[in-house]
Amino acid sequence: MIDLIAAPPYVAAFRFSGKLTGEDYDRCIAEIEARLAEYPRIAILSDMTGMTGLSAEAVGKDLRYALDKFGEYSRFARAAVVTDKGWLGKVSEFSGKFLPKTEVRAFDPGQADAALAWAAELDPDAGD
Repeated sequence: MIDLIAAPPYVAAFRFSGKLTGEDYDRCIAEIEARLAEYPRIAILSDMTGMTGLSAEAVGKDLRYALDKFGEYSRFARAAVVTDKGWLGKVSEFSGKFLPKTEVRAFDPGQADAALAWAAELDPDAGD
């Protein structure tokens, strides 16, 4: 399941719980695309504390979306990941090293407000 978190309009903020389905993923992408239509750069906050897994359909959609956006990765200024799984935080921050124009930070569950504040610090109208 996916819930939207109240955030500035240039921040796509989500709370995931349970097993993420393809339908959940479609909703997530629609929210991201709506923000990309309005702003040159956006931030994403993913609170994955309650997430237990991904369906095969969600994994497939994630891979397709990542490939479709390959030339646009610089439009994602910041990615904040809130997780209680240390390995997921480390993997998220490591993957950010391959996205030179995207800052990626992991936060503990008690730091969700700080994660949102950090994600929202960007200037959404600034280009590359």
